[in-house]
Amino acid sequence: MHLQTDPQGLWVPPHSIVAQEQAHFDELFGPFFRIEQLLFYVDDFSMDSDWKSESATCDAALDLVQRHFLLQMTKIQTQITNTVIYSQDEANVTLQLQDFCYRPIQGKGCLITSPFQYWRNNVTLLEFDPDVKLTTACQTTNPKLKDYSPCMDENGIPVIRNVVFGGLSSDDCHQNPDPCGEATPQAKALMVTFLLNNNWKNETYTRYAELWEKEVFLKIAEQAAESLKPSGGNSSDEFIWDSVEDQELADAGIDGMRLTYMAQRSVADSLIVQTNQNAFIVVVSYLVMFFYVSASLGKFKDPVRSRFGLGLAGIVIVLLSLGAAMGISCSILQMDVTMITIEVVPFLILAIGVDNMFILTNEFDRLAALRGLETLGTKRSTRDRAEEELLMMKQVMGETMVNVGPSIVVAAIAETLAFLVGALTRIPALTSFCVVAGLAVAANFVLQITWFASALVLDTHRVRGRRYDLFPWMKQKLTLIPPAMVKKRKESNNHDQYDLLVDDRAASTRASSNAGFIQRFVEKTYIPFLLRRSTKVLVLVIAFAILILSAFGSSKLPLGLEQELAVPTDFYLHEYFKKQTALGEAGPPAYVVLDSAADYTDARLQQDVNILLDELSGLHQYIELPIYSWLHTFNQWRQMRFFLQEKIDQGLSDCPTQPMDPFPYELANVSFEDAARDISLAPNFGHSALATVNVTPNALFYPLVKNFTQISIDSSCCQYFGLCGAQYEGDIVFNEAIEDDNADNLSIVGSRMRFQLNAMRNQTMFVNSYYYLHSVTSAWSAGKAATAFPYALVFVFEEQYTYIQGIALQSVLLALAVAFGVVFVLMDGSLRLTTIVTLSVLSMAFSQLGFLFVWNVLAGPGAETSINAVSVVNLLACIGLGVEFCVHMAHQFSFSRKHHLGTTANDHTRYALTSVGASIFSGITLTKFCGIGVLAFAPSMLFRVYFFRMYLGIVVLGCFHGLVLLPVLLSLFGQPEKYPNDLSSFLLSEEYDDEVEDEPELFKN
Repeated sequence: MHLQTDPQGLWVPPHSIVAQEQAHFDELFGPFFRIEQLLFYVDDFSMDSDWKSESATCDAALDLVQRHFLLQMTKIQTQITNTVIYSQDEANVTLQLQDFCYRPIQGKGCLITSPFQYWRNNVTLLEFDPDVKLTTACQTTNPKLKDYSPCMDENGIPVIRNVVFGGLSSDDCHQNPDPCGEATPQAKALMVTFLLNNNWKNETYTRYAELWEKEVFLKIAEQAAESLKPSGGNSSDEFIWDSVEDQELADAGIDGMRLTYMAQRSVADSLIVQTNQNAFIVVVSYLVMFFYVSASLGKFKDPVRSRFGLGLAGIVIVLLSLGAAMGISCSILQMDVTMITIEVVPFLILAIGVDNMFILTNEFDRLAALRGLETLGTKRSTRDRAEEELLMMKQVMGETMVNVGPSIVVAAIAETLAFLVGALTRIPALTSFCVVAGLAVAANFVLQITWFASALVLDTHRVRGRRYDLFPWMKQKLTLIPPAMVKKRKESNNHDQYDLLVDDRAASTRASSNAGFIQRFVEKTYIPFLLRRSTKVLVLVIAFAILILSAFGSSKLPLGLEQELAVPTDFYLHEYFKKQTALGEAGPPAYVVLDSAADYTDARLQQDVNILLDELSGLHQYIELPIYSWLHTFNQWRQMRFFLQEKIDQGLSDCPTQPMDPFPYELANVSFEDAARDISLAPNFGHSALATVNVTPNALFYPLVKNFTQISIDSSCCQYFGLCGAQYEGDIVFNEAIEDDNADNLSIVGSRMRFQLNAMRNQTMFVNSYYYLHSVTSAWSAGKAATAFPYALVFVFEEQYTYIQGIALQSVLLALAVAFGVVFVLMDGSLRLTTIVTLSVLSMAFSQLGFLFVWNVLAGPGAETSINAVSVVNLLACIGLGVEFCVHMAHQFSFSRKHHLGTTANDHTRYALTSVGASIFSGITLTKFCGIGVLAFAPSMLFRVYFFRMYLGIVVLGCFHGLVLLPVLLSLFGQPEKYPNDLSSFLLSEEYDDEVEDEPELFKN
C-alpha cells in the first residue's frame, strides 16, 4: 500500500492540460521553489490602551512598521539563516540555509524577501536608522543607506512593498516630506519568505531539505511563536533582544505582535497529523455503531436475546469489506491510497453496511414469529426436533431473501455503480475514494447475504436453545411459561409452516409481540395521517418549495476548495492560511511561458508578444503590474545603443558593446523579407552599395541576448541606466547543445515573462484568475506557430473547476441512468414505478444543492460548501443512497400489486409502509445518523463541511423522499389508470379512503 500525501498527487489529474504545462515549465526552468514563510501579524487585543506607537498618535490600530517590531522579526530571521545542524544519517553532513536557498544572481546571496532587506539585512543599519518609515518609502535619511539604491536588497533586487508587508495602508500620522514621494506605509503584517531550490528528483536533496525545514525552520518558528504569545513571556529566553527597549516591551507583554508560519512540508505533515487524530474518531464510531446495532436488533437487557454477537459479526463484515476493497485497489489495480480514502470510507461503509442487516433481521424476525420461532425453547429438544427447527429457520431465511433480497440487490448495485461513476472526475484522490468505496459496498453486500444471513440463522438457533449471547457454551436455566403464553404458542404452532399465505404478512407484523414503538407508530398514526388528502397537498407543496429553493441556490454555490478547510483546525497551518488570506497584499508569482517555436527575430512575433502582454495587463483585477519582460528590457537596451556607446567611449559605462546597425525586426519601414533579401545580396554587409539599409544579421541576435543576460546587478549599466540583464538570466533557456555563443544555430528553447498575481482572498479569485489568464493566452496562441500559457504553482489545482460542473452533470445523469436500469429490472419492467423512483432520487440529489445553500447562508464565510470534486462525488453518493431509501418502498408497493393485496394505490402504499416503513427509519435513517454523526467531531473542517454536512443532508432528504414524498407519489401515480387510482379522488373535493375505518379487511385487527 502506497500512501499518497503530495497535494498535487492528490488533486491534479496526471494527464490534464495544466499538468502537462507544469511538466514543460519544470523541464525548462526547473521545479518551482520550496517555500518557507514567516507571517508576523497584529494582535489587536493585546495592546495596552495607554501604549502609543512611536509613529502613530492618531490611529488606534497597531502598526508593525516600527523599529522594535522589525528588530524582533530580524532576530528570528537571522537565527533561521545562521543555524547549522547535522544530518541524521551516516554521512553526518552539516545543513544550513545556504545549502538549499535559491540564488537568483550567480555569486550573490540567498533570495529572502523580507522587510529587513530595506536595510540590506544589516541589523546595525536598522537599529540606528533615524526614520524607518521613510526608509520603507524609499527615501532614507540614513547616510549609510544613501550610498545604495533605495529599496534594493543586498543582492541588488528591488524590495516589493506588497510582498514584504501585509494589511497595508498609508500612515497619515507620518507624512513623507517629499510631496512627490511614495507614501509611508502602515502594515498589520510582516512577511519573511525563504525560497529554496526544489530538486525533487534527487531523493537525498529532498530528504535533507525536509530535515532542515523540520529541525531548523519549523522548530525555531514554533519557539518564536510561543515566545510572542501573551502567556509565552517565559519562553522568550530562546531569543535575546537586540536592545533594552525591545526587551522591556517583551517583558511587559505589550508587544502586540504574533507569529504564524508555513513550510513546504507543512501540508503533507498536516495530513499525517489529521490521520492520527481521526484514528480515535474511527474507533469511537465503530463502538457506537456496535452498541446501536446490538441494542436495536435484540433485547438489550436479555442475556440470551441481546444479539451482541450478531452485531459484532456485522461490524466485522464491514471491516472485512473495507479490507477487501483496499486489497483489490492496492494490489490488483495498483492505486495509491489517500487520507480521504482511509478516513472517510470506514465511516461511509459503516453507515451503509448495517442498513441491510436491519432489513434482513426485521423481515426474518417477522416471518419467524409466524412459526413461533421468536420465543425460547420450553423443553429439552430432541436431536430430531432441533434439526427440524434449524431446517425451518433456513426456510424462513429463504423466504426472507425472496421478500427483501431483490431490493437489497438493487440498492447495492446502484450504490456501487454510483461510486464507480464518481471515478470519472479524474481527480486522483477522488478516483481512489470512489473505487475503494464502490468495491467495499459490493464486498459488504456479498458478505451480508452469505455470512450475515448464516449468522442470523445460527443466532436464532442459539436463542431457541437458550444459550447466552457471546457465551454460547452456557445455557439459561429452564423456566415455566405462564398458561397464557402456552396457549398462544399452541395457537402459533397450528399455522401451516410451509404454506403461509402472503396475506398474513401485515397482520402478523401487527400482532407480533416484537413490534416496537416505531412499528406501532407507523401503523397506527403515521400511515393514516400521511394518506389524508390535506397531508398529500402539504407534502407536494413542501417538495415543490424545496425544488424552487434548490434551483435558486444551485447558482449561488461557489467553485473551489478553501485551503484552510483541508487541515486540522488545531494545526498551525490552519491559522497561517487564515491570516495569509486576510492580510496578504500580493498573490503568488506567475509567468507567461513561450515555447521553442517562438522566433524572436520576427517583427510580427514581437508585436504579438507586446499585444499579449497588453491584454494580460488589462486583467488588473487579477494581475499586479508591471509584467517583467526580458524582451522589453532587451529592446530598451537596443534603443539606447548609441547613447550607451558614447558613454562607453567616455569611460562612464560598463555596459557591454553591441552592434550599432539595427536588426531586421527593428526596421520600422522595411519588411523582414526585404531586409533578408538585402542581406543575401551583400557579401560584406555594412559596406555594400546594394544594401539600402545596413542591418545586423539575425544570426547575432541570440548570442547578443545571452550577452545581455550577463549585465551584472552591481554594474553601472544596471544601477544608473536600469538595464539589469542578469535578473532575466533564469527566464531564458538557450539551446544547451551549443557551446559556442556565436554559433549560427544558437536559439532560445523557452522563455518566460514574470509578474505577480493580486492577493487572492478566496477560491473564486483563484479560479477566475486561472480562467481569464488561460483564456487570453489560448486565444493568442490560436493560429500561431508559437504557443503561450500562464503558469503559477496554484494553477494546477484550479483547472478542474473549468470542467467540474460538466463532469458533475454528466456523472449525475449517468448514475441516474444506472439507477433507472436496475430499478426497472426489479420492478418487473414497470416503467411507471421505475420513473417515480428515479424522479424521487433526482429530486433528492437536486434538493441537496438547496440544503447546502441554506447551510452556507447560516454558516457564513469561511465554512461554505463549494462545488468541487469532493462535493461532486458526494452528490453521486446521494444518487446511490437515494435508491436505497426509495427502492424498498417501491418494491413492497409492487409486491402488493402483484399479489393483489389491495385495490387502490392507497391500499398498496399502506401495505408498503407497514412492511418496510419502520425498517427504513430505524434501519437506514437512524443507522446513518449514528455512522456519520461522529464526523461532526472530526478535527478537519474538510470532513465537517464536505462529509458530515453533505451526508447529513443525504440522510434528512432521503428520509423525506423515501418515507414522505415517495409514498404520496405512489398513492397518486403508482398504478395504471385502468386500476382504481387515488389521483382522481385526490383532485376532487371529497376525501376518499382517508379514514381508518375505510381500511380494507386486510389491515384490520
